[in-house]
Amino acid sequence: MTQSMFDPAVLKAMGQTPEEVRTRLGVELDRFEAQLRSREADWTTTQPGREWSPAQEAEHVLKIDNSIVPLMRLLMSDKELRPMPQVPGEIVDGKRQSPEALLPSDEGLPFAALDTTWAEHRQKLEEMAAHVTETPGRTFWHQFFGEIDALDWLRMVAMHLRNHRKLLEESAAA
Repeated sequence: MTQSMFDPAVLKAMGQTPEEVRTRLGVELDRFEAQLRSREADWTTTQPGREWSPAQEAEHVLKIDNSIVPLMRLLMSDKELRPMPQVPGEIVDGKRQSPEALLPSDEGLPFAALDTTWAEHRQKLEEMAAHVTETPGRTFWHQFFGEIDALDWLRMVAMHLRNHRKLLEESAAA
C-alpha cells in the first residue's frame, strides 16, 4: 500500500483554490457524462477487468456524490459536528473498496433515467459546489484520506468522477 493512497494532498491535483476545484468538477462531470452517453450499447454488460457495468458505475457515482452533498453542506454550516467512528477503508488487490451502502444495485441506473437523474444530480452537486470553501477546523472523516474539510470533499468528488471515467474508458478500449 502506497502512502499516496492515504495522503489527502493527492486531492490537490483537482485544484488549489475553490474556483479551480469547481472548474475541474465541471470538466469531470462533462467527461463522465459523455462517457456514460457513449455506453448505451453495453450499458448493462459487466466490463472487461471490472465487476460492474456502466449502469452500475453510474449508480455508484450518484450514490457517492449524493452522500457527500449533505456532508459538504454540514461542513459549510455552523451546526455542531458530532464525533463519528473513524473506520479505515478496506483495500483488496490494491483497490479501494466502497462502503457497502454505496455499492450499486445488480441492475445499476437505467439508461432511460440518465437524462433526468443525471441532470438533477449534477444541478444539486454544482449548486453545493458554488458555495464550498476551505473549512479549517471543520472536517469530516473519509475512510481513506482521514479528516478532510469541505473543499477536500469537493476535490474528492472530482477525483472520484475522474477515476470512474478512466475505468469506463479502459473497459471500452478492452
